[in-house]
Amino acid sequence: MIAYIKGIVIEKSIDNVIVECGGLGYEVFVSVRDIEKITKGSEVLLHTYLKISEDAHSLYGFLNKDDLLMFKKLIGINGVGPKAALSILSTLSTFDLKMAIVSEDHKAISAAQGIGPKIAKRIILDLKEKVDLNYITTVEVENTSNSGVLGEVVEALISLGYSSGEAYKAVRSIEINDSDTTEDILKIALKKMAIF
Repeated sequence: MIAYIKGIVIEKSIDNVIVECGGLGYEVFVSVRDIEKITKGSEVLLHTYLKISEDAHSLYGFLNKDDLLMFKKLIGINGVGPKAALSILSTLSTFDLKMAIVSEDHKAISAAQGIGPKIAKRIILDLKEKVDLNYITTVEVENTSNSGVLGEVVEALISLGYSSGEAYKAVRSIEINDSDTTEDILKIALKKMAIF
C-alpha cells in the first residue's frame, strides 16, 4: 500500500495531478477542493489510497489525512465507489460532511454530482454511528473561516441540553459575518432551534 506521495506537481487538470517522485510520475485523482490548493511546479504531499480493479490501478490523494479517512468510510458503503466519494469530498469538506451526517441533511450530500437522495440517505444511515461526535471538535470548526466561534456555540447549545445533531444543524444554517461574536451567533442559533 502507498501511504503517501511527496513530490513536485508536473501537471494539473480538472480532477487529477501528476506528481513526480523518485523519477516516476504518479497520476493521482484528487478532489476539486484540493485541486484549487495545489500549484503546478510546487512540492506536494498527498495521503493516498490505491484502488486495484481488473482493468486499472487508480491512486486517490488528499492533502488532509482526515479527508482520506472519510474517503475510506464512504467507499465502504454499498453503492459508493471512489469517484462518488471524491465527488462528495469535492462538494463538502470532511467537517461539513460530518455535520450533514449527524444532522441527517441528505440534501447537502446529494448536492454532490452523481449523488442522488437515495445514496445520500444510505450514507447517513451507514455512517451516523461511525462518525465520532466527540471528534467534531472546536479544532475542526477552527479550520473553517470563523476561528473557534462556531465550536463555542455548538458546545454552548449542547450544554443547554440540545443534542449534537440539533446543535450542528442550527450552526450550519447560520450565515456568519467576521464581526459576529459568540453571543451574537448563539442568539441566532437559539432562534433557529425554535424553528427546527
